Amino acid sequence: MVTYNSMWLAPPKSWDEFEDMCKSSFQLRWSNPNLSRHGRSGQKQDGVDVYGADSLGHFVGIQCKNTVSRISKATIDDELLKAEKFSPKITALYIATTAPRDVSIQSYVRTLNEARKLKGLFPVDVAFWDDVSFDLTKDPAVLRMYYPQMFEQPQPTRGELLRKRDISNLLTLLNFIDFYSTIDHLQWGAKYIHSLIISEYDNIHSTFNSPVFQLSDADLENVTYDLATAWRDLIVLFRRAPYNFLAPQDTYSFITPGDFCRNQEENDLFDEITHSIRNLRVKISDFCDFINNHYHEINLTETSARARKYY
Repeated sequence: MVTYNSMWLAPPKSWDEFEDMCKSSFQLRWSNPNLSRHGRSGQKQDGVDVYGADSLGHFVGIQCKNTVSRISKATIDDELLKAEKFSPKITALYIATTAPRDVSIQSYVRTLNEARKLKGLFPVDVAFWDDVSFDLTKDPAVLRMYYPQMFEQPQPTRGELLRKRDISNLLTLLNFIDFYSTIDHLQWGAKYIHSLIISEYDNIHSTFNSPVFQLSDADLENVTYDLATAWRDLIVLFRRAPYNFLAPQDTYSFITPGDFCRNQEENDLFDEITHSIRNLRVKISDFCDFINNHYHEINLTETSARARKYY
């Protein structure tokens, strides 16, 4: 039977991921979850990428070298010189490498440590990729984090499939709604209706009434239906009202000579449109709040930006 610790793991190509792997590896080796990465890319690190206490409580440093094929004696010497400047002083340096185990390097390290011991200097050890990867296999959760492809993906439940379909259908609808511009235009009230609002509704109506558009989540369906209905009610009133098109502004203007409606019928219609606009703003707010609270997979800022390009 193949076990995790008998499997060969491919070393990472990214140095940053390798540092994370080394941190996880030594945390498992020493049963210490509190190791810390040192600094960030571009900062002087004095030969130490990860530091903390080993299994005996000694303060040690780890240098991570994504060398792949081999690690040289010169590299070991150079990292030791850097690590001797690390503050506070470490009691041992571990050089972790993606290179495979090398008997000549192991021999060199043993001889080097004898000489360093006579001088009162801390020892060094090399953790080859064989050692790092073996540590990672001690915890399946850690292994899954770095090698998710090794684990069988569970089959999605019916609920997950329905949610995925709902999101797909919803995104089709949202591709036509620029909420930010719409809310801005609705602040003009009944006096001015921007052509964007009419164009958006034509696309909403077409999408919403498509035979393939359906939503399984009842709450999502209700809030979406309320939005589409409020939008429709406004457009129905708009098409009954006396509006002139102002081409430069791409806007329709309610005919109000001297800022007054021409008759009582048009005045009542103006008031109805004002009320309808307020209602649509409420339904837009309700819809956006629902999506933000229950469908984190959808970013309304991004969908609005896409819709903006469409118009």
